[in-house]
Amino acid sequence: MLETKSIEKICGCDTPSRFDFVFLHGLTGDPRETWTYTEGETKVFWPPWLCEDFADTAVYSLGYPAGMFQKWAKQELNLHERAEAILEDLASHQIGQRPLAIISHSLGGLLAKEVLRIAKECQDEGWKSIGANTKLVCFLATPHTGASLASIAKFLVPRLSSTHVDVLSNESGYLTALNKSYRDLAAEDGFATVAYYEKHKTKSAALVVSGESADPGVAKCRPVAIECDHEGICKLKSREDRVYRSLQRHLLPLVNDAPAVSSSTLFGPADYTAASENDRRDLLQKLIDAGREHEYPQANEMQNRFARDYYRLGLYTEAKQQSDAVLSQVEQRFITHVFNEKICKDASDDDIKSALQAHVIDAISSKTIGQAAVLQALYFLTEQCHIRWDKP
Repeated sequence: MLETKSIEKICGCDTPSRFDFVFLHGLTGDPRETWTYTEGETKVFWPPWLCEDFADTAVYSLGYPAGMFQKWAKQELNLHERAEAILEDLASHQIGQRPLAIISHSLGGLLAKEVLRIAKECQDEGWKSIGANTKLVCFLATPHTGASLASIAKFLVPRLSSTHVDVLSNESGYLTALNKSYRDLAAEDGFATVAYYEKHKTKSAALVVSGESADPGVAKCRPVAIECDHEGICKLKSREDRVYRSLQRHLLPLVNDAPAVSSSTLFGPADYTAASENDRRDLLQKLIDAGREHEYPQANEMQNRFARDYYRLGLYTEAKQQSDAVLSQVEQRFITHVFNEKICKDASDDDIKSALQAHVIDAISSKTIGQAAVLQALYFLTEQCHIRWDKP
């Protein structure tokens, strides 16, 4: 039987991203259904939230035959071979050329660990770069011990014979070796690990992955309990779900530290030295029209400070390109999360201020780009007619 499409780009810019997210489903899973919350007619597919909340990123979802682990148990296809196929698929899509995070569910976490082990040991440069650029691995209800692995396989695929389940019981020591390798890699390469486990029984019958079995034994990783069953832990209803809020917290510094992409590949014009022809009002008039004239003295000082440094950089310097990248990120995030979602919908000043802080200032600022620099860029864009603060 031919395999279905192995990798799908869910969202992201058409040009190279600055950070990639890779989703890897588990036993009997699906590259879309695994990550979709369903209630009646409502369906929520949450991976695109990452593109919306982190600028200049891309999300990919991997797929493989749902019965792969059943074949593995029967020794028709081993985990190592499947991991090699995944590495080749990722490298063929240029994933690994930029920082990335792997988000896995259930037994997909074992594939993630095998992928990283092979990437570390192989000589293929494309495969090696996937391991070298991995910054975070998320395990959603992944069993890290042989006993729990055999239990989950027997529960979710009851047609497996006891002999086939025994293959998964770690008698060969394979799972122990895999987890030891992962712990060594995490310590040596310095990537982050986050883990979550379910607290509710699946189909009211069994707790598939306990807190103990969900612990990969990595320093600084303490598995977090989620009030869901094994199948529901990866199906998020809203951004307020504990898993998503936690992932945001861990991902924010990693994405912020990722190198900015060239300004020519980002949202908006490549050269911000020229004022846009759209909305030629100056900074003062825009703030007056938006009822924010009290901000003008500080806003004007900040945009002047940015402008002096910006024009002094020249046209083709690396510093100029970095400033253009910051301006592009500020413009994209302001228009997407503040202007379209708040200002155009007549949100209150408090809501606008909260969105500005969360989605622009906090999302872009980092060790090298402080909050003041983000605000300077914001008011410079206002003066240059690239953004506005009032509803059209």
